[in-house]
Amino acid sequence: MTCAEAEPLLHACLDGELDLRASLGVEEHLASCDGCSAAYRKLEMLRAEIAGADLDSVPDGALERVRAAVERQAGLAQRTGWRTPWRAPAFLAATAAALVLMLFIPGRFATGPSSTDREIVDSHLRSLLADHLLDVPSSNRHTVKPWFQGKLEFSPTVPDLAPAGFALAGGRLDVIDMHKAAVLVYRRREHVINLWIWQGTAALMEPEVGNAGGFNLMRWSKNGMTYRAVSDLNVDELRTFANAIRVQ
Repeated sequence: MTCAEAEPLLHACLDGELDLRASLGVEEHLASCDGCSAAYRKLEMLRAEIAGADLDSVPDGALERVRAAVERQAGLAQRTGWRTPWRAPAFLAATAAALVLMLFIPGRFATGPSSTDREIVDSHLRSLLADHLLDVPSSNRHTVKPWFQGKLEFSPTVPDLAPAGFALAGGRLDVIDMHKAAVLVYRRREHVINLWIWQGTAALMEPEVGNAGGFNLMRWSKNGMTYRAVSDLNVDELRTFANAIRVQ
């Protein structure tokens, strides 16, 4: 993917709106292009400013804070000599205009994927792109479960789901929303399922489905633990997987 092809997709990539093929293409391009990766980081910074301004309700002064944030980013771009095929100040102004328009679309932030969901889907993509799907490759749960001992403050349950058609491939460590997490990796035919488990204070929650970046995602919590499962499996099969995990 070239810069000309990647640039128009940066916003959609940030919002988790691309399908799998496009997401992989942008990820690969960002890994090799300093200019586009810098532009993407600045979009992330600007989104953080928008989120911090509590713009769902558009309180007095909110738009002024957005304007100030954009000016700070433009100043940073000029000081650091950031250069892209477009001019940075103009690009940032257009970005701000697009984000400000979102303020007037009811429920825009409420219905989109959460920041944790986006972080998890990004991690899922990285595990598929890089050679870091598994820290402990094994189909034996009695090998995978002890591997986590001493690395986490909890001991994750590692179910054997082979009878249900989900083969254990191994596990790895991750950090999600500043929580150390265990990731169990299962395979269903050619599909990879990443299951994140971390300690949380969330109340009991039945599985609910989401979608981000072209992937299906199941969320639930049980016994003080938070669970997220991500895959390109169809929703029904991913729900079957989540229910099989829960009953064990």
